[in-house]
Amino acid sequence: MAIGMDDPKFLARVKEKIERLTGEAIDLVLDEEDQLRLRVDLTTWPRKVTLGAAVLEYPGLARMGIEYAVASIRAGREVEPLEFQAILRRN
Repeated sequence: MAIGMDDPKFLARVKEKIERLTGEAIDLVLDEEDQLRLRVDLTTWPRKVTLGAAVLEYPGLARMGIEYAVASIRAGREVEPLEFQAILRRN
């Protein structure tokens, strides 16, 4: 997937939102190969948040990625799928 003019701005806003909601600096990485990737590496500083490139096409997926990253960073661990579903239902 080619990144267009608005994509860097969009990714910058995603990064800023995660940092604002967690109070922590992050390194946001876009995974072009695994389009649906959603991962938070809590062993690095700054935290490394990897989102699949599909977030550029699907705003709902981007929102889920933000929520997942925030929940994982706040919890200090990657949240489990059922726990994450409960978080999404509350929001």
